[in-house]
Amino acid sequence: MSTLKTSLREKRQQAGLTQEELAARVKLSRQALNSIEKGHAGPSTQVALLLARVLRCRVDELFWLPPAGGEVVAEAASQRAQRKDVRVALGFIEGSWIAHALEPGDPASLSLAADGLVLARDANRGRARISLLGDEPRDNLILCGCDPALGLLASRVAQTGTVRPLWLSFSSDSALLELSRGHAHLAGAHLFDEETGEYNVPFVRRAFAGKPMLVVTLAHIEEGFASRKGQGIRKVEDLARRGVRLINREPGAAARKLLDRVLHASGLPSAQLHGYGDLARGHLDVAQRIATGGADVGVVARAAAVAFGLDFTPLAQERFDLVLPKSLAADPRVLRLLETLEGRAFRRELASLGGYDADAAGRVVAELAA
Repeated sequence: MSTLKTSLREKRQQAGLTQEELAARVKLSRQALNSIEKGHAGPSTQVALLLARVLRCRVDELFWLPPAGGEVVAEAASQRAQRKDVRVALGFIEGSWIAHALEPGDPASLSLAADGLVLARDANRGRARISLLGDEPRDNLILCGCDPALGLLASRVAQTGTVRPLWLSFSSDSALLELSRGHAHLAGAHLFDEETGEYNVPFVRRAFAGKPMLVVTLAHIEEGFASRKGQGIRKVEDLARRGVRLINREPGAAARKLLDRVLHASGLPSAQLHGYGDLARGHLDVAQRIATGGADVGVVARAAAVAFGLDFTPLAQERFDLVLPKSLAADPRVLRLLETLEGRAFRRELASLGGYDADAAGRVVAELAA
């Protein structure tokens, strides 16, 4: 039989009432109320209704039965992951459950089956109660980053049936931040450091100072301007043409940083671009906006432009790496992912998408000590 769950103590405290005061109002002894608060006893229907009336809430906010799939309390990776009925993906990281909201505006999230739905914000700040839609998903591997190659890698690893990697779309900066917060197992990044001329490693050193980390190459990716066919957008100056609408990426995205470098080199001020402040999330979102007429041009990986039938003008080839704590290198889930990354099947398929050079896939480019 399912155990009755209750938020009576939290609701009472929010109302500013002591146990003695609330017990008196509903004509119970303090000991009886304490037993109900601790879940040692269930209230009668009359007592439950009286408690809800005094505390000005619904009965089902005070007492509920966990659903058949069970529930967990998880740290919410965002405020949205605390909103009732929001779909979430779960990861068990360093001994705690982490809940990521599956954003409705993110094309990648539409193909993911949620692990649970948010029941309510938990009494502990920054946490939420999650109703599971199946068994506890302890085989999940949370993989944050922006490039579509992560989705392909996750899908191929999942074919083994023993590991379920979940690709969640984040800019490179945000992916590293999620990893540093303990909200992800791995992060993908393609950030260029102008001072050193290196990709990713300087950013990892700064973000994870004192923590042993591994940086492993996934592929070299081609990035450039995507536009609808026939528009003739071939160079940076074309972005300032009358009527051309840009769709940009959020601050911290490597594609935005590439655009800013190209603008700076050409001497073209961003203020002259219509749509510089209009933002999309991820390469696929940018390409979709262009393909559906919501914008005319944006910076994406070639594979995203190809997927939506767009023209593509290359700007740079960048190294896209996976970043992970060294402590996870022996985790069987991570080992399976790295084996797949190095495998011939994944590299051949990735190269077939266009714009990817996967020859260095699986190569450790940096091993950072504490």
